[in-house]
Amino acid sequence: MKKKFLFIVFCCAVKYDVCVAQAGEWTWMKGDSTTGPFGIFGTQGIYSPLNKPPGLYEPSEWKDLAGHFWLFGGVGEYNTLWEYDPSINQWRWMGGSNYAAAPGVYGTQGIPSSNNIPGARGWGAASWTDNSGNFFLFGGYGYDENGYNGSLNDLWKYDVTTGEWTWVSGSSIADQTGVYGIQTVPDPANHPGARSETNSSWIDNSGNIWLFGGFDGSGTFNDLWKFDLGTLEWTWMKGSSSMNASGIYGTLGIANINNTPGSRCSYAKWKDQFGNFWMFSGLKYSSYYNSELRNDVWKYDPQTNEWTWMSGTNIANPPGSLSTNCDPLTTNIPSGRFENRAAWSDCGGHLWTFGGAGDAYGYNSFSDLWSFNNNTLEWTLVNGTTIENEPGFYGVQGTSSPYNYPKSRFGAIPWVDDSCNLWMFGGSFMNDLWKFKPDPSCPGTFVCNSDCNPLSQISFGASSLKLCEKFCIDFFDSSSNNPTSWQWIFQGGSPSSSTDQNPTNICYTVPGFFDVTLITTNANGNDTLTLYNYITVYPTPPFPTITQLAYTLTSSPASSYQWQFNSIDIPGATNQSYTILQTGYYTIVVGDEHGCVNSFTVYVLISGIDDVMSDGNISIYPNPSSGNFMVEWLNGLIAGEVSIDVVNTLGQIIFSSTESRSIVTSSGFQKEIDLSNAASGVYFIEIKTTNVFVRKKILIAE
Repeated sequence: MKKKFLFIVFCCAVKYDVCVAQAGEWTWMKGDSTTGPFGIFGTQGIYSPLNKPPGLYEPSEWKDLAGHFWLFGGVGEYNTLWEYDPSINQWRWMGGSNYAAAPGVYGTQGIPSSNNIPGARGWGAASWTDNSGNFFLFGGYGYDENGYNGSLNDLWKYDVTTGEWTWVSGSSIADQTGVYGIQTVPDPANHPGARSETNSSWIDNSGNIWLFGGFDGSGTFNDLWKFDLGTLEWTWMKGSSSMNASGIYGTLGIANINNTPGSRCSYAKWKDQFGNFWMFSGLKYSSYYNSELRNDVWKYDPQTNEWTWMSGTNIANPPGSLSTNCDPLTTNIPSGRFENRAAWSDCGGHLWTFGGAGDAYGYNSFSDLWSFNNNTLEWTLVNGTTIENEPGFYGVQGTSSPYNYPKSRFGAIPWVDDSCNLWMFGGSFMNDLWKFKPDPSCPGTFVCNSDCNPLSQISFGASSLKLCEKFCIDFFDSSSNNPTSWQWIFQGGSPSSSTDQNPTNICYTVPGFFDVTLITTNANGNDTLTLYNYITVYPTPPFPTITQLAYTLTSSPASSYQWQFNSIDIPGATNQSYTILQTGYYTIVVGDEHGCVNSFTVYVLISGIDDVMSDGNISIYPNPSSGNFMVEWLNGLIAGEVSIDVVNTLGQIIFSSTESRSIVTSSGFQKEIDLSNAASGVYFIEIKTTNVFVRKKILIAE
């Protein structure tokens, strides 16, 4: 635990009243310190130090490519679009109405227009910024094109360059039900149902936008959706199409295709440097007396379509746990909460979250600032207190102080500036704007260099993340910022370490889940990344057994089968049983549900002829010159005629001959049986006389 010495910094007046903030301190930058203030709109499109949005609750937010902050709507109910420039500490009104309850102007779907504008809305409308800097807005609770107030499922795009809105998808009428289609299958008819109370929205590395959960006025969702900006199609990816579905947690830290978070109003979300989506906490709500707060942390991998429960509890309404401020521990955890949209992702891809509501109606709220390291899975209380309903201390506007802290609240919105400072606006019908400068001396917080990048931006991958026991894989480094040396640690691997940039042939000889650590060094120093349970090694399945019945071999049960003859795969021999055709070594290679294999080999001798009922005076043997069979009777006393029949395994006669006494002598006889047209398989030769019956089995092979 590290003690933190507090000191007051007095700041002189500077241009725009902006003071250099001290690390670990809040600065009240703009707006009022009271609840419910009126806004000053000024002239549309013009910055002014007097401009300010009104007190808002749950607006939507974006950051543009120039580093400016934007917000839209919010409970009030507005459809006003605002822009803030942190370099001059000024707001400007960019569009929409300066009065409440304005209906939407939708225009033609897919066609941008300067007349288009989403209707007034708040209560958690989801927002994204795409890779080109355009803004997207979905749903919320507000006003449709007819001025009707309800839950919305419209998707909008705002072009920052042209200042035009485009109605992209969904309905212009409120309270629409969803069309789910087939899970993981895109369809132009698919769309999420109308909803509010969610900010679990991500954009993946391919530019698709994603949405999870929310509330439709009667209950909560846990469905996960993807929208392809190229095809303009929604895909239902995970979760239930029914309301108020329970979560499937599985095992902490282990991904599983069946895992899914429970239904919830969901807010605190972020994306890590590997493209995984994360979220924290939320509220499952069907009535005030039937609501569940959560403090669980989940990770979603869009490549595998799998959720992993990473931290927190799987119980409803959990209390928090804390050692002390600036003391990172995996046992630390914030209490259950929701409407904590004031959640940031720092330069290392880690979560910061402030405040939120501690009950279904927000009678209690928080002013605590937490950091979660998604590498170590440690929570740190960075600033504030876990006591509810704190009044806050504003200090002097534009001046940072160790005594400053925002009032407890929920429904605030966040931004991160280009210097890794955290910014927060409004919530609980306030319009105050705050800035927090992270303190690198507080353990558990992430340290960035002057370019707002981690020391090495460590990133790595492997040729396979799931493999079978006794197999080997390769690793490759994709870290940026010019690392000059590498130190790998492979838990459970052989070798267990490497200093190569891209180690190869790392073998895993025992099953289990194994961590991988990479330590890189560059001109700024060392940095470490550990991915926990990164490699999954499945055990080798047990040795199979082979049973033989006549010329049919049968393997013990498995998920897959491949028969081999003399170590070469037999084409098409992928069933549990196989009927052999010739002498040799037969191997069964069995596989389990993970694709791991084991094998067993037997030697089978086919003589061509086996006795069933025999007589020592009669012999049957192949004729090497013709490939037919010879029947020979020597030194036997024959009474009457001799009949010779060849039957198949169904008892059908395929060859028949009767030999008269004229060719039978006391010294015996020979008879060649022509079976050249017979199919390969098992047959029986039957020889009958008045006093003798002989039956022998033969095998005809191609």
